[in-house]
Amino acid sequence: MHIRKTTIFLILFIFLIILFDAFQQQYYLRTYDILENGASISFFELFSSHFIRWCIWGICSVPLALFSWKMFAQSNSEINTSQWLRIIGIGLVAWVLSIMLISTLSIVTSEEPFNRSNFLSFVEFFVAQKGISFLFAYSVLVLAIYNNAKSIVIDAQWMEIKELSTASQLNGKSRLEPQVSIKIGNKMKLLPLTDVTWIESDDYCVKIHTEEKSYSLRKSLKSLEKQLASYQFIRVHRCALLNLEYLDQVDFESSLIKLQDASELPLSKSGAQVLRTALKASSI
Repeated sequence: MHIRKTTIFLILFIFLIILFDAFQQQYYLRTYDILENGASISFFELFSSHFIRWCIWGICSVPLALFSWKMFAQSNSEINTSQWLRIIGIGLVAWVLSIMLISTLSIVTSEEPFNRSNFLSFVEFFVAQKGISFLFAYSVLVLAIYNNAKSIVIDAQWMEIKELSTASQLNGKSRLEPQVSIKIGNKMKLLPLTDVTWIESDDYCVKIHTEEKSYSLRKSLKSLEKQLASYQFIRVHRCALLNLEYLDQVDFESSLIKLQDASELPLSKSGAQVLRTALKASSI
């Protein structure tokens, strides 16, 4: 499940919970005549109050979501017990904080005196009203992030660079031509490695640049550096892998590389040393 679909799913999930809470509260108020002196509360008011409380839940869930994503996305193996306990711990802190903030907001808006007795009373009420729903929603959030992060890892494993045999014959011998397998929608494009001018780091993915266009590949630049070392690809910057075949000129003073298609790449100090060595080895 991609990030966009996961986000839409979570928003729809929370919206349905808010609707359910508002309808449920309205039903109890009308059925059991809880309000005094014939007072009434509109459905919109009930919906708004629940919406605000879930917005507070959402704000408190941000640290949990960021930590969970970092944990799942950077782990190439199964999440161990210690990591799960840390995620659960952050989730519980978010849960307690959200209940406390909602209780505080309710005391302020109800214009009741802010004291320990009132605060504990509101906390007890919202633990009963929202406690289970909030815990369930936090669990769904973590599981959705886990599913999304692991799907990216799985896709990356399926799109590793492979050497494929071509059907052409040269001087009576079959020739192996390295290619890059790139998933585009439901299709797989085989891009000759000789067409790649440079590779750019892009968060948890990379961009494969050619003279005509660019493609996204879910793989780390570090792993590509090792796989492409024998194909004249060198790391010239923390975010750039250069194909020496397309190098036009390099300015070591301004730390800038220019390719044959006029593209410009940054050059780091460590990358400059590697590039000098490579040029010296391949020059006459």
